[in-house]
Amino acid sequence: MRLKIPSKKGDIAYFMALRDKLSKCSCIEKIEANPLTGSALFIYRGDFKAVAENAEANNIFRLKEFEANSKDLHQTVTATFKGINNRIKSATGGGLDMGALAFLSLLGLGIYQISRGNFVMPAWYTAVWYALNIFLKSGNKGEE
Repeated sequence: MRLKIPSKKGDIAYFMALRDKLSKCSCIEKIEANPLTGSALFIYRGDFKAVAENAEANNIFRLKEFEANSKDLHQTVTATFKGINNRIKSATGGGLDMGALAFLSLLGLGIYQISRGNFVMPAWYTAVWYALNIFLKSGNKGEE
């Protein structure tokens, strides 16, 4: 098993102590410690739990339970946009949020298309339609 210990990367004394103290454990056949990469390779017999208990008893390291990030794509995207929205609100003193900014941008794009005489292409009225929908939906906020 290879363990990475990034906080001790480059610490030669730590990895020498790790190798010296844990090589006394009867279940460990070989330890290759590499301070340059901040990792240690353990070749052992049996359960790694004995190695971990020995390491903890010698104040070398303590294993923690790995917590996987269980956010799905929707939660990640939502959190990102909430962060952007909060920055927009902060930058404008609460005068604008992302919905209002999108509304103004799309409305401006629609007016620009109209001013260029672009009446037949769907771009101007699509932009205005989207702008109005965003504006109307941003007014019905269930959460802040």
